[in-house]
Amino acid sequence: MKITGKKIISYLKAGYLLHIITLSEVIFFSSVYYLIDVSSWFTNSDYIILKLIVVSPSVCMPLFAQLDARSRFQNYKLVKDHLYIYGFQARILKPFIKSRCQRDAAKAAAKELGLCFECSGFFKKNGYKWYHLFPDVIFKKPSILLTKNFWTTTLFAKTYHPKIDFGEIKFFAPVKKTMLLN
Repeated sequence: MKITGKKIISYLKAGYLLHIITLSEVIFFSSVYYLIDVSSWFTNSDYIILKLIVVSPSVCMPLFAQLDARSRFQNYKLVKDHLYIYGFQARILKPFIKSRCQRDAAKAAAKELGLCFECSGFFKKNGYKWYHLFPDVIFKKPSILLTKNFWTTTLFAKTYHPKIDFGEIKFFAPVKKTMLLN
């Protein structure tokens, strides 16, 4: 699989909030570890297991955000394919209304296809605004956080292989200069 600059940009757009969270966590933990001088703390081999447990959130939290971003990229590819094939339909976006990250991935796909206005309107019509960050299910049933299904769908979405090669498609015909002069 060829990774192009457009794919990287699309990956960053599909999960931009998650990438910001990851970057913030890395900066925060790096600053804290610099201030408390973790390297000298680890040179003393007493209680090494306890020290590893204390340090583990600095690895796990950014990793979780990036696993979520990867899953949202799979959502992005799926939505983009379906929007391209079937056009804008509310039934395509409805499964991705659950969380802010899924909505962002759907909006990124819609924007690339020129359907951002319709997509944003659909989310607004359903009552979602920029500050609705957490998945709805967390407020309705907080115990969902303890289920395997929640974590599997959030962090380990199956890889979606796009049906359409958007690198080969030209969305707009080039305008000739002679056409503009006439």
